[in-house]
Amino acid sequence: MSPKHTYTIMSMMKDEGHSLVEWVAYHKHIGFDNIVVYTNNCSDGTDRMLMRLEELGWVQHFRNDVPEGKKPQPNALNLGQANPEVTDSEWVLVMDADEFVSIKCGKGHIHDLVERFPEGTDAIAMTWRFHGSSEVTHWNPGMVIENYTNAAPDRFRKGWGVKSMFRPKADIKFGIHRPTNKKGKIDKLGDEADVLRNWINGSGKPMPEEFQNRGWRSTGKTIGYKLVEMNHYAVKSYEAYLLRRVRGNVNNKPDKYNAGYFAIFDRNEQESRNALRHLKGVKKKMAEILSDSVMRGLQDEAQAFHEARVEMLRQSGEYEEWLAQLKEASAVAITELDEVLFTQHLPKAWQEQIKRMQAAGVPDKAIAKMVAKSVGVKKGDADTPDIQQAREEGVDVPEDALPDEIEELIAKARAARQALAEAAGAEGAKDAPADMAAPEPTAPVATDPEATPPAEPLPDLPRTADPAAEAEARKDGSAASAPLPLQKSLPADAGTETES
Repeated sequence: MSPKHTYTIMSMMKDEGHSLVEWVAYHKHIGFDNIVVYTNNCSDGTDRMLMRLEELGWVQHFRNDVPEGKKPQPNALNLGQANPEVTDSEWVLVMDADEFVSIKCGKGHIHDLVERFPEGTDAIAMTWRFHGSSEVTHWNPGMVIENYTNAAPDRFRKGWGVKSMFRPKADIKFGIHRPTNKKGKIDKLGDEADVLRNWINGSGKPMPEEFQNRGWRSTGKTIGYKLVEMNHYAVKSYEAYLLRRVRGNVNNKPDKYNAGYFAIFDRNEQESRNALRHLKGVKKKMAEILSDSVMRGLQDEAQAFHEARVEMLRQSGEYEEWLAQLKEASAVAITELDEVLFTQHLPKAWQEQIKRMQAAGVPDKAIAKMVAKSVGVKKGDADTPDIQQAREEGVDVPEDALPDEIEELIAKARAARQALAEAAGAEGAKDAPADMAAPEPTAPVATDPEATPPAEPLPDLPRTADPAAEAEARKDGSAASAPLPLQKSLPADAGTETES
C-alpha cells in the first residue's frame, strides 16, 4: 500500500506570522504536498493563521502542548514521530521556519532532486548556507528570499550544519538535524533493523558509514552543494534579529540570540540567488492564499503585532546599545570568527566550564580561541573515493579541496586527455601518459580559518582546568593559544543537536 503523502515537511513554530505565508507558498510551489506544523504559546496569531491554512487545504496544524519542565522542540519531535500524518509519507523533512530548501538541479522542484538520488537512497543531508542581513537595519516585512540574498561561502565550516530528508523507518528517532537509530549503532543491529542505511550528501554522493550512527554536520570530506542546500535565514534584518531576542526560541534558551550568534550567522560574503528562480511562482501562490479575506486579516494582525514590538524596541533605552552591538558583531571578518565566543553548539559540560572560566576572569576572546583549537577538524581519515580516483588518474589535488572541486579537477583532466588523444590521433593516444594532460590545479581560496585542518587530532585533556595555570596563562597571554582544558577534544561534528 502506497503512503498517504509523498513529500512531507514537519516544522515547529512560535510567532512566525510575519513570514509564514511566504514559507508555506514557497515549499508548496517546489512540490511538498504535505506540510505539518506544531505550534506553542503563539502571541502573534501564527496558530490561528495555520488553523485557517488547514481549513483552506494548505497545511496541517497541531498543538504542541509542552509538559512542565519539557522543551518545546523535542516534545514536538516526539509528537510528530507518533503522528501518522507525518510518518505515512515516502519522505519526511524536519526543518524550521527560517529555512528554505534551495534545489539547484532541474527546475528546482523536489521531484527533480529525488530523481537524481542513487538507487536505494534512504536519506539526504542538506547542508546549511547561512544568509545574512544584507546590511538591512530596519524591520522589513517583505519577502525573505527577495530581501536577503547575501550569504556565506562554500568553505564556511561554522555553517556546515545539516537538515535531513529521509524515509520514515520503524527503528529511528526524529531529531532536528537528522534522525538517529533507536537501538544503537547500525553495525550491531543486524539486517532486520528498519533504519536508514544509505545516506547521501547535497551533491548526491554517499556519506561515510559512520554518519549512519551520528553527526549533524558536514565535513571537508562530506560537504556537497551541487544538487541542494538549505538556505538558513537566521538573522534577517537587525531589528528582526532583535525581535528574536525578545520572543525567545523553541528550546527555551533566553541568552541564545546574542551578539556572538549574530557575528557567526550574519554572513554576507557572496550572493546566493538560486531561490529567486521561484519568485514569480511563490508570489502567485501567496496571492492565492491571501485572496481569502480571513487569511489576509490574520496576516495583517500578525504584521501589526511585530511592527508594534519593533516600535517598543526603538523606544526602549537599550535599543541603540543593542543595535551598536550587532553592527560591531557584523563587522567581524569571517577570518576572525575564531575570536568570537559562541557556545550554543557545545555540550553542556563545556558550557559550564566556560562559565567558570569567565567567572575566573578569562577574557571571552581567549576562551573562544581555546574552543576553536579544541574543536579542530581531525586529520588522517582515509582518503575519499574522489581523492583515490584523482591519484589513479595522476591529478594533483590541493589539500583543502572540497569533494565537488576534486570532481571538477578530474573532469578537466579527462577532457584534456581526450583533447590530446584527438590531436595526436587514435594510435598516439593509446600511449599518452595521464600526467601529460593533467592541468595545473588552482588551489581554492580558503576564506575560513578552519578550512585547513590541524596536523594532528588534539589529545585528551583533563576535565577541570587548573586555576593557577589559568591565572598564569592570563598573565603571559598563552590562554589565547591553548586548547580548552576539558575532558577531551571534540570530533568534527562535535556538539549536541540544536535548533538555530
